[in-house]
Amino acid sequence: MKSKVFILTFLMSILCLNGWGMEQQLGKKLVYSISTDGFVNVRKSPNISSKIVGVLATNRKGAVLMSSKGTWWKVRIDNVVGYVNSKYVKLSSTPVKISGLPTVYYVVVSTCNSMSEVKNFFYNCSDLLDGSPVYKDTEGGKEVYKICTSCHATLSGAKEACNFTNKLFGDGFAKIWSTQGLAECAYLPMTPAGEMAIPLTPQ
Repeated sequence: MKSKVFILTFLMSILCLNGWGMEQQLGKKLVYSISTDGFVNVRKSPNISSKIVGVLATNRKGAVLMSSKGTWWKVRIDNVVGYVNSKYVKLSSTPVKISGLPTVYYVVVSTCNSMSEVKNFFYNCSDLLDGSPVYKDTEGGKEVYKICTSCHATLSGAKEACNFTNKLFGDGFAKIWSTQGLAECAYLPMTPAGEMAIPLTPQ
């Protein structure tokens, strides 16, 4: 009887150790973007119309997987928690590199003359961009605040987003920047309105 209990205990120990090893192995895996657009949007809720709260850039660092049920995976990147479409990501224990990415990206940048204008912008676009990075800059000898509102792999996509913003806030409010590689602002987790991010410098 004692020998049976010993064998059972031994087998249970092996199973537990194996399970612990699998958990540790999964714990080392991260979620990487495999999108050929160069990035995957991180959304507040698991649906395509949900607000964008961050960006997971291709060929950059991975995100921590929190759950992977269904089409949408819950992830954490820096201090941002949100959902990514599983179609555009991969779970891996080593960084995933993707070739054939666009060499030029198009960033829609809006310019405000004061923080009150910045807050007004976020108030009117709260469903879409209330956490986009804000950058302090100098333009024409005066201090301005630039907001990186979206990044696109195609010029047509950038024009559509730019036109939409200008219809809301007036012609010339938003402009398109072209960058060599994904814009620096896309690597940042989204920041609260009013919190300054690092200077916007196209690559």
